[in-house]
Amino acid sequence: MNHKLRIALLGTINRDTIYTADGVTTESYGGLLYSILALAEIASSQVTIYPICNAGTDIEAVVRKKLAPYPHVKFDGIQFVSDKNPHCFLDYDTKGRKRETLHNDVPQISFSQIEPFLDCDAICFNFITGMELALETAQRVRRFATGLLLMDVHSLTLGMDEKRRRFWRVPPQWKKWMGCVDVVQMNEQEGALLAGETLDSKDATRRFAKQVLCAGPSVLMITRSNRGSETIFQNDRSDIVIDKFDPAPIAEPCDETGCGDTFLMGYTWAFLQTGNRAFASRFANRVAGINVCLRGIEGIAKISQFLTPDDLSMQDTQTGQSAVLNGILPGPERRA
Repeated sequence: MNHKLRIALLGTINRDTIYTADGVTTESYGGLLYSILALAEIASSQVTIYPICNAGTDIEAVVRKKLAPYPHVKFDGIQFVSDKNPHCFLDYDTKGRKRETLHNDVPQISFSQIEPFLDCDAICFNFITGMELALETAQRVRRFATGLLLMDVHSLTLGMDEKRRRFWRVPPQWKKWMGCVDVVQMNEQEGALLAGETLDSKDATRRFAKQVLCAGPSVLMITRSNRGSETIFQNDRSDIVIDKFDPAPIAEPCDETGCGDTFLMGYTWAFLQTGNRAFASRFANRVAGINVCLRGIEGIAKISQFLTPDDLSMQDTQTGQSAVLNGILPGPERRA
């Protein structure tokens, strides 16, 4: 009998106002919704998805409406609270850089909210605000979870000034955060911040990867916008291996919002089925390549329309191993 995958997604559902460099303003809902809807679109209905978040009652009707088409997305981990929901304003320039302002807060997620999902096949931490939970909570999840743990560092690297404008800063005890998961994802700017140097060379990337991997994770993924991504790990000789993967946009990119979220969902789903980093990384780039050509959360519902049989059937060029991403593989717990 096939093993029915259970995946928990932890983060924050935002209301988003997005200003892109082409002069278009998009009013949308985002944050964790990008992850939820992307995974719901690309994954088989045999996968059960459990969002874990606190959301304001002011967006409850919207959230329920957007998730209604996906019966495999469950509300067990969502708590609607009286606080006004976070509203994020994103302003992108012509180089893809963004200025971000965050209004409103909801309570942090407690360990008791996560506890019912500790036996999921995967738990993904997606730091939409960077304030979702305490380090001690993440460390307890690390101690008791039985499945794969993944993290998108994202806004963990952001502080907030008195006007609620976000700014770059190295998060306190960042290596302890890395040690809470098996797979860490970040973009090259976030990586450079933590490394204290740009990651423009292989030597710099290796130096930084060694710091991250020695903190506990087995895989580090660095996304590099229109230059694709790198999946980094240590081989049996403890050498740092950097596997590069090309970007895969389906058209002219128009909105980078949610690309990191959808990338991690593509990786998670493909890796849980195949146990193969290369398959998962290529598929992650493909999913993000679709997302970057769509606008706002409304575009996420179109992701599956752009996936082709070639995207779902991939071959490892080094081993010749094949995989088809349209079913759930049985098997024991998989670590990255």
